[in-house]
Amino acid sequence: MRILTFLLLSILCISKNYAQKPINSTITKADLVNFIEQAKEEGKVNEDLIIVLDEQRLIDIDSIKANEKFFAEISIIRKGNKEMNQVYGDKAENGIIMIQSTPRTPEGDRIEIDEQKVIYLLGKKEIEKNDLQKIHPDKVEKIEVIKNRDKIAKITDKECDGVVIINLKKQE
Repeated sequence: MRILTFLLLSILCISKNYAQKPINSTITKADLVNFIEQAKEEGKVNEDLIIVLDEQRLIDIDSIKANEKFFAEISIIRKGNKEMNQVYGDKAENGIIMIQSTPRTPEGDRIEIDEQKVIYLLGKKEIEKNDLQKIHPDKVEKIEVIKNRDKIAKITDKECDGVVIINLKKQE
């Protein structure tokens, strides 16, 4: 549940907080250090940022071996994003470097993974996944994730693996 909430918050923050196009390739420790330094120079993150590798918080970049290579996508969630405090604490406001490894075969070919069929509801109205980027995080009151088959059946007759319900704050 925590991972799904984090992913949804990340999706909701993309349009406002991505600092640059993500790098998606073979990454070395040196590449990561250069990426972080560039982000600092551009004012996208502060010195005391958080580094997240495959949804696991890294406290120190030294935990990555100098000669280690991995296939990954690196992106930035800009400093000042208070929504990420719920997942990573107050330090998240300094910025987050997100590293997501992509599965590869021993030969280096990308492994395609079938995505689960998820229905997204804004209130009671069904929306497309790409419409999530249009929702400003400050307007979100609550996100509910439903995976129980019986509960899903009460919400929709469509075949799916889960339902995500996003409720917005009431406008005054």
